[in-house]
Amino acid sequence: MNILLYDLEITPILGYTYDMWDARVIRIEKEPYIMSLSWKWLGEGGVENDTMEGEDTDYGLVRVLWELMDDADIVVAHNAKKFDNRVAFARFLHYGMVPPSPFKTVDTLLAARRYFKMPSNSLNDLCHSLGLGTKPKTTHASLWHDCINGDIKAWRKMVKYNNQDVVLLEKLYKRLLPYITNHPNVTVEALTGCPRCGSSKLQRRGKATTNTATYHRVQCTDCGAWSRERLAMRNEEGKVDRPELVTV
Repeated sequence: MNILLYDLEITPILGYTYDMWDARVIRIEKEPYIMSLSWKWLGEGGVENDTMEGEDTDYGLVRVLWELMDDADIVVAHNAKKFDNRVAFARFLHYGMVPPSPFKTVDTLLAARRYFKMPSNSLNDLCHSLGLGTKPKTTHASLWHDCINGDIKAWRKMVKYNNQDVVLLEKLYKRLLPYITNHPNVTVEALTGCPRCGSSKLQRRGKATTNTATYHRVQCTDCGAWSRERLAMRNEEGKVDRPELVTV
C-alpha cells in the first residue's frame, strides 16, 4: 500500500480587531492558506517539500497535495482528522477541485490519546519523551510573519521546520504502530504477512479463540504487533477446532 506521511503549515487569519486581547474579528482581510507542505512515502526516499514562496496563491501547492492524496491508500498525520485533512479538503473545495480518490487515515494524535496516558500529546513532546528527537528551536509567530512578508532566510527555516515535523512523524508512527489495533490492514491484497506493517516475519505464539473457532496467535518480529492467522486451527480429523459450548 502507498502510505503518505505529511504535515502542513498554514498562515494565520489576517483581520481587524479593536483590542489586542479581543478575539472578536470585525473584518477578515485574508483567510488562512497553506504556505508549506512536507511529505514522504513510507519506506521510500527522504522528505520532500513545496512552499508558496514567491507565489501569489497556494493553488500550485494545493494541487501537489491533491495528487499526493489521490495516490495514497493511507495518509498519516499528527492531528490529521481535526486539522491537516480538514485544511486540505477546505483548500480543494476553495479551488473547485473534486475530492481525491478515497483513502484511510491514521491520526497519530488520536492514537496517542486512545492507547496511552502521556504528559503531553503534542508531536514535539511525544517524540522528546520517547527519545525520537525534537523540533527545531524557532520563534513560531515571528517565523510565520517573516515568511508572509517575503523573508528568504525565514522561508529556509520554515522548510527545515516543516520537514523535521515529517521526520518526527515517521518515527512516532513506527513506534506507535504495533499498538494501533484499528490500523488499516496493509495485507488485504497479499493475504499474508503482518496486517500492521506487512512484514512476513511472523512467529506463532499461543492461541486466539473466538466464539466460533480457534486460531494460531502470531507476533510480528519486525514491528511487534500481534495478530492471528486467517485460517482456523484444525483438529486431528481435519475439522475446524471450535470452542466447547457450556450450558449454564
